[in-house]
Amino acid sequence: MKKIALICAILSLAACKNKVVQYPVSYDDDRAKFMEFSHDRNKQILDEDNALIQNYIDRSDLKFQRTSYGFWISNSGETTQTMAKSGDVVKYAYSVSNFDDEIIYSEAETGTQTIMMGRSDLPRGIQFALQMIEKGDAATVLLPSFLAYGGYGDRNKILGNEPLIFKIKIQEIQKKSN
Repeated sequence: MKKIALICAILSLAACKNKVVQYPVSYDDDRAKFMEFSHDRNKQILDEDNALIQNYIDRSDLKFQRTSYGFWISNSGETTQTMAKSGDVVKYAYSVSNFDDEIIYSEAETGTQTIMMGRSDLPRGIQFALQMIEKGDAATVLLPSFLAYGGYGDRNKILGNEPLIFKIKIQEIQKKSN
């Protein structure tokens, strides 16, 4: 019993050791320069994406609407109660092209997809676009790279920082039961 009391006393005294103070992180000049470079590079990529998108819109027969999310869609860009929302199950088909009009993934390659909105690993831009297309309708979606696959691409056929054209057809929307 005395040994247990002695061990507890030693542990209690050891716990009273002075704590190390954690000071706020300060950025040195190299870190600040890197952050500025990164900001400038991301702005440059977005400007290049927007130029490609605008060129595509100018030569296309379709009318596009810019959404508040930062991508363009070939329908009204408005949502209705019948469109998919978070928790709904959506069945759709799609193809992916680049802005050189080269098909990256055909509809035959991608097949029919079924996802639950808000619980998938799709690029953010596609998740937003699926919520703007009615059941039975199709739309062309022009995504800047930051809303597509970002700086890494899909590590298969889609390059990093590549803006993309998605052609999407909504086949079915199963509304979430409350």
